[in-house]
Amino acid sequence: MSFLKTMDLYQGIILLSIILLPAGGWWVKNLSNDIADCERALHDATKPNGFLEEIGELQKKIEIVAANQRTTSDAIQDPSTYFEGQIMSVSTDLKKNDFTPGSPKPARATIGKQKVVDYVVDMGWGRGKAKKVVKMDFIYAVLFNCESGAKRGMANGPPSVWRLRKLTIANALGSEWLKRKNTPDPEMEDKWFINDMKFARREPVAKK
Repeated sequence: MSFLKTMDLYQGIILLSIILLPAGGWWVKNLSNDIADCERALHDATKPNGFLEEIGELQKKIEIVAANQRTTSDAIQDPSTYFEGQIMSVSTDLKKNDFTPGSPKPARATIGKQKVVDYVVDMGWGRGKAKKVVKMDFIYAVLFNCESGAKRGMANGPPSVWRLRKLTIANALGSEWLKRKNTPDPEMEDKWFINDMKFARREPVAKK
């Protein structure tokens, strides 16, 4: 204690330096290590196929997933609008009153041990003389658009939650054959009525 009483300013500075020098050296060493880690991370991030490129690719995928979720949600919440858009994009000659998407009707089923609900949409294509005569290519295009989620100019659209459940078609000239009880011609004209077209999406039932 007597040393502290007689210690002048210079001695105090020297004593304080001796005490703080190890702590300062430890801080400088840690700071140097942190700088080295930052430089290494920066190098790894900016090099070809580095973290920045990977983050950019992941961000694009996340954006695509988010966009697909919105599209899928719209197709579930408003199926009539979804089917109208998908079918109307098949042909410019098609009119909205040529077909009528019905409201989804739930149908319960059991797949193995899993209980599911199928929401079925009945696609009406007119009745009697109001029925539209279509070609087979048109039917294929309707099925592809509704099941794939693709539209004209958007071949890589998000996949659809809807799948074909039932399809019944009849040749437009078939009734004449039946009236005459004649055998159909070897080659039928490419004119068809869509008698029955149903799409469905499936949801699992949560176990209680």
